Amino acid sequence: MQTGVSLCMIVKDEARSLQRCLDAIQDVVDEIIIVDTGSTDETIDIARRYGAVVISTAWTGDFSAARNLSLAAATHAWILVLDADEVWMQTEHNLAEMKRLVESDQDDVWGYWIQVTSLLGMCGEERVTDEVCRLFRNDPRIAFQGMIHEEVASSILSFAPSGVADSGLEIVHYGYLEDIIVGKNKNERNMRLIRSALQESPDQPELLYAMAAEWFQQGRYDEALRLLQPLLAKLTPECGYHSDLVLKTAYAWRERSRPERALAIVKEWRPVYADFPDLLELGAVLELDQGRDAAALDWLKQAKAAASAASRYTSVSGAGTYRSLTLEGMAYERLGSWQEAAKAYTAALAVQPGSSPAWQRLLLLAAATGRPHIITSAAQRISLPPAAWQALIPAALDAHRPECLLRHAASLSAALRAQPLAAGLALAQLGEDAAARAALQPWATHAEHGPEAALALWALGHKQPGEHRASAAAGSARGAAALPPARPRARQQAAAPAAARAAEALLRGAPATGAPPAPQAVHAAALALARVGAWAAWLRLLQALPPGQAPALLAALPPAARCGLLRPPASVREGLLALFGTPHGAQQPFSHEVPAMVLAGTLALLAGRRRTARDWAESAQVTARQPAASGSPAKTIPPGLHTLLRLTSPGAASSEAYANQCSMLLVHL
Repeated sequence: MQTGVSLCMIVKDEARSLQRCLDAIQDVVDEIIIVDTGSTDETIDIARRYGAVVISTAWTGDFSAARNLSLAAATHAWILVLDADEVWMQTEHNLAEMKRLVESDQDDVWGYWIQVTSLLGMCGEERVTDEVCRLFRNDPRIAFQGMIHEEVASSILSFAPSGVADSGLEIVHYGYLEDIIVGKNKNERNMRLIRSALQESPDQPELLYAMAAEWFQQGRYDEALRLLQPLLAKLTPECGYHSDLVLKTAYAWRERSRPERALAIVKEWRPVYADFPDLLELGAVLELDQGRDAAALDWLKQAKAAASAASRYTSVSGAGTYRSLTLEGMAYERLGSWQEAAKAYTAALAVQPGSSPAWQRLLLLAAATGRPHIITSAAQRISLPPAAWQALIPAALDAHRPECLLRHAASLSAALRAQPLAAGLALAQLGEDAAARAALQPWATHAEHGPEAALALWALGHKQPGEHRASAAAGSARGAAALPPARPRARQQAAAPAAARAAEALLRGAPATGAPPAPQAVHAAALALARVGAWAAWLRLLQALPPGQAPALLAALPPAARCGLLRPPASVREGLLALFGTPHGAQQPFSHEVPAMVLAGTLALLAGRRRTARDWAESAQVTARQPAASGSPAKTIPPGLHTLLRLTSPGAASSEAYANQCSMLLVHL
């Protein structure tokens, strides 16, 4: 047998990916063996252009059989296995490590674990890492096993229990990107293959786990748990997928609103997997779910300590690092420790500047606390990507914090050009209504932005003179200069603001004629009034809505917009609270909606009515614990309710962080 490395692959209709794969690996291997199972596109032609030996065979539904056919044709001492949707990392480290491994004289090593980094989502914004045996000696005893989710490590370990060693090699897998999964219909294919295999071996744990994993991926947690629970009771950590089995089982129980059962599983296996950051993070999430924020910090401390061991497990990107730091910030938020929360989010962004969750939490923290310097501090330490600055604009406007935009006008210049109405809305919030109208008017007939601009102009027409905060007015002339509107593109006829017409009828108390206005239209008008600071008209419109609609609308606001509820005058906030009635009054149409009840309690707490806030919290707690009419289990008590109960308990107001926690409640419904 020759020395060197044989690349072995199986393919079918992989013209889209194969060239990228072979480009990256062709100079690393000594021969390419490709088993084609029935391609009808250019796959075979592409393979032959790279000098591959192509073996055509009929597809039998057995991945191992096809894999082993490629192994049998290999002529070199070592075999590397790749899929067409995987790419060898072309780094000096990878090249040097490959050379070292295949030239090593360690006779007791028969294969190597390689880290596979799978990109997730639309464009790889999330990643999962796993270790699989893909580099091994060319030996007839080494073969793939399993009709689906096939693997080769078991055959090595059967004759050499310590025969698979770690390596520093890495490959990137693109096959879990959403467009590829949909295009190849992988879920349906996998389910069909697993069911076929289970007909032959109905009790095989690997197949049962594969089926559970498919149910889990599809979000069908009841079906997944029916398989996961017996497997967890039966299998031991010696099986290669046990850590993932523990994680999936606990997560599925959480998704079925059983956090206490999920946490029991995590605690049971923590001694075994004390270096598994994903499991430790889940422990923190489960503590946060149940309002035990300080306990969550203990779990996160362990997760960060275990970050370096993530590659030993199937692990999501950021476990133990920026993801744990973001969760840490959330725990500090709920404890009222703003400074520590900001520090955690900034640390997360230092590790991963593109982390949207960390940046969004930092924006919400700045919005709820009125501290734009938090963002400044992060921007000074970290080179934030353009998407981060883009996200700042709607968050600041929703939260009525135009000072954030003023403070960062230079950094936001490009983002403001992409969101040309932002300048006018910010000026309206600063009290510069004439300047706001001048900034918005040129866009009222624009093809894309016209309807929104017209709605904002309508809302400005309902704004009472002087209806803005005095603090926002200070320096507003400077704001007009700092936030110039961009020039509109070619104008086209603007769409009539149907939302404005529907809202106008309600504001005037016009009698209903014809079909009632669409709720989404009225809600859009309400949001427009709030965004420009037309608080009195906004409240009147909410009061004119059918019973229950206004509380539901307010509870459904995004977190940044809920922070904006801190900005209206006290009289308007009193009016908002009145929309909810009393917790023990008539049956409100929203009485089964826990978030709306928590919001009512939060507004009462911010108004200094702690007894009323406590009544709302207790009513929401009872509602949350009641099974749904469908007979499904009661839902988990939301974190905001835990916090509201804590803040309305005797003695809570004596805490130094009390006011901080009350403000942050708007973020945590």
